[in-house]
Amino acid sequence: MMQIPFVNIHTHTAAGEGIELVNIDNFDAAPGNSFVSAGLHPWQIGKCDQGQTLKAIERLCLNGKIAAIGEAGIDRAIGTSISLQMSVFESLLDIAKRHQLPMIIHCVKAYSDFLQIMQREPRVKMIFHGFNGNATTANQLLQHGAMLSFGHQLLNNSKLQQTFANIPNDCIFLETDTKEINISGIYNFAAELKHISLNELKRVIFNNLTRIFGNKWVTIG
Repeated sequence: MMQIPFVNIHTHTAAGEGIELVNIDNFDAAPGNSFVSAGLHPWQIGKCDQGQTLKAIERLCLNGKIAAIGEAGIDRAIGTSISLQMSVFESLLDIAKRHQLPMIIHCVKAYSDFLQIMQREPRVKMIFHGFNGNATTANQLLQHGAMLSFGHQLLNNSKLQQTFANIPNDCIFLETDTKEINISGIYNFAAELKHISLNELKRVIFNNLTRIFGNKWVTIG
């Protein structure tokens, strides 16, 4: 019987621990056999040629080199205008729709924006990475088909822990993002919150992975 691997749904640095969806910045060097995501983060919108970046992401999709669009999103805590952020996000959303790819979502103080977007675009699967909202927000997102990914904040935020414990297992992922922590440590802590075994949590999240991404990537890691 195959040992079920850990799944790290969002990281910027591969650690070689299970299956890892790695966010890449160098689109020219994107390998064709790796589980990677590519997008235009709200923080980077003003630091690049947006048109060229979007074209590069489109090329990666055409060549079958990425598994998800992201990070992509809206951040109302930064100075970049919301209209520009929304325009870039809509372009990335169009790419995701054309290539039938899920999206890794960066969302800061913009959940209401995304509730409207998801109501309009129910076919695009959105994974909200580093989720740290409250239970009401979580339930609203889940009602629109979102997946929620939890990272280091789960370890020390009691309200977030309660939210995580109460949401359906088929809606969750775990991640390390940019933190120097092991995904296995997050899994162990999360399994205790869910009152299930580590192996059961691994099975649940692995099943979530195959449901959202298909079977193409499940042997990587």
